[in-house]
Amino acid sequence: MSADCKAPVPAAAEPESPVRAPAGDGAGTLPVGRAAAAAGVPALGGAASAIALALTMFVEAVGYGMVAPTLPFLARTAGAGEVQIGFLVGLYAAVGLLVGIPFSTLASRYGRRVLVLIGLGCLTVASLGFVVAPTYGWLVVARFAQGLGASAIWVGALTIAADLAPDDSMGRSLAWITGSWSLGFVVGPALGGIGSVRFPFLAYAVLSGAAFLVGLVALPETGRRGVRTSLAGILRVLGYPAVLGSAAATFALSFFYGAFEAFMPLLADELHVRRIGIGFLFAIAGLPSIVLPRLTGQIADRIGDTRLIIGGLVYAAALCALFLPLVGALPLWAVFFLAGLVEVLIYVPAVALLNRGMNRDERVYATGSHSYAFSLGFFLGPLAGGVLMPLGSYPLLFAALTAVMIAGVVCLVRLRARIETA
Repeated sequence: MSADCKAPVPAAAEPESPVRAPAGDGAGTLPVGRAAAAAGVPALGGAASAIALALTMFVEAVGYGMVAPTLPFLARTAGAGEVQIGFLVGLYAAVGLLVGIPFSTLASRYGRRVLVLIGLGCLTVASLGFVVAPTYGWLVVARFAQGLGASAIWVGALTIAADLAPDDSMGRSLAWITGSWSLGFVVGPALGGIGSVRFPFLAYAVLSGAAFLVGLVALPETGRRGVRTSLAGILRVLGYPAVLGSAAATFALSFFYGAFEAFMPLLADELHVRRIGIGFLFAIAGLPSIVLPRLTGQIADRIGDTRLIIGGLVYAAALCALFLPLVGALPLWAVFFLAGLVEVLIYVPAVALLNRGMNRDERVYATGSHSYAFSLGFFLGPLAGGVLMPLGSYPLLFAALTAVMIAGVVCLVRLRARIETA
């Protein structure tokens, strides 16, 4: 982004001078000096910080994924009805809508590392809360704490990773983070099915506590503590074309997956797939995001983030339009695998687009916008599905998902010229 439109947020501190490729979404080359410097920088700052960041995102995703086979049953034993169960599950995403930007401000003032450690601490406390919660009200408190922890990790860890990644390899570097999250998302449901309904939370408390200790030792601090911000500066960051484009893509993606995860288990059940088989299908859906993020990041670095996002959204729109015919024509595992490609084609370049060339003092607010977009889509997707299913069942649901993906394409096409010239 050009210097005249990328004024720094801090009022008192002198900003870094970011150097970015001529094309604002990753296409093009960096100046020779910066490229040479980048060539000597280990991925994500070195082995210790890379392991700590990958473990942090893996742990957050495990906690997210293990909820489906555990939390509804915990709520039911506490006397909760269907509406209360739905609120409890959705509260996780709703918390992100409340705290994304406030957490960004805290990270700017006190450091990104502190925010990640607070997040891991919240996840540990929340898991222990699920183990001992005697009533539905205490389950709500634990779920709220879990949402706080996840939001803190998303803002802090993604910002640290982006700070440590050279611009010319942003897609490849951040692919390790998105791939770690996807691996955790596959492991989470498996952990949730082990033992009693409360045992997975006890095991997860140990896991998140261990990640906290690793982060305490290995996580670097990449920001500048004490940087103050203004509301005008925050709004300026949120108005950058790359931030808007990444937010549009992230919203469309999370809307799709929110609805998919809420209603595809019901469709599989109607097709007489057993519960263990449903878990297997979602594991299959997670495979592309484990094995393909680095390749996708390389493609984004080569052709540009925006082009790859648009291609991913077009693919997602076509998949949604043809989803039900594909269910009748292909094995169900193959259809879920095709659905899993949506994430890796959109999310990896969307995260790279958000952070490529961003000033460090502004990056944390850009990441906060990502948290908002993801939380909003993941909250509205299941909500919209719940409204549409009684009206037109799965055909209407997938028609709506197709429309959302097409709207995402339109947004990215309209923003593309501004992103590439910023």
